[in-house]
Amino acid sequence: MSDELKSAEETRCVIMRHAIELFSHYGYSKTNIGDIAKACCMSPGNLYRYFRNKQGIGEAVVQAFMDEEEVAIDAALMNPDFNWEGRLRRLILYSVENLIRQYRQTPKMIELADMICDGNSGILARHVEWKHVMIAAQLNEGVRLGELALTHDETYQAAGTILDSVRAFFMPKALAQTDLDSVPMRVETILDFLIAGMKKGG
Repeated sequence: MSDELKSAEETRCVIMRHAIELFSHYGYSKTNIGDIAKACCMSPGNLYRYFRNKQGIGEAVVQAFMDEEEVAIDAALMNPDFNWEGRLRRLILYSVENLIRQYRQTPKMIELADMICDGNSGILARHVEWKHVMIAAQLNEGVRLGELALTHDETYQAAGTILDSVRAFFMPKALAQTDLDSVPMRVETILDFLIAGMKKGG
């Protein structure tokens, strides 16, 4: 990476860091480009050299959050103590618990999540597809070991069904209206039911 590109990336990171602080304190809707530029000690015009608009900054913040989550899940799934079922449960529960943790720390960030859910940037769709593929991979391992009453061709569809069943727990707006302490156990109950139904003799 050239020095110029490295400097631009560092500036983008600074902008995102200040934007996160403002979004967390005031909310996404009440924060404007001028506020972010001022926090970064630059003019709005200069800020536009790095992001097309406030939505672009918000999308970059969410993308970074999702990238971090994917890296953390990848690391968790490397745990040798987990079999395919343990990895599947960890994959789903980590995502839910991470979202709950973020919501409790910065409840105003729910506006940013809503912007992504309502938009068409493709960020959310790509992240969901990543989870879909990862879940299917765990199911394929269960099939390979002869523990699931599925064929390899059915695992992708089954992974989609699992995601559909827990989708509400991935939606910040829905989480905000529920008892957060009960969510992990509710997700576990759903997974118990689905996994038992897919196992041979289930």
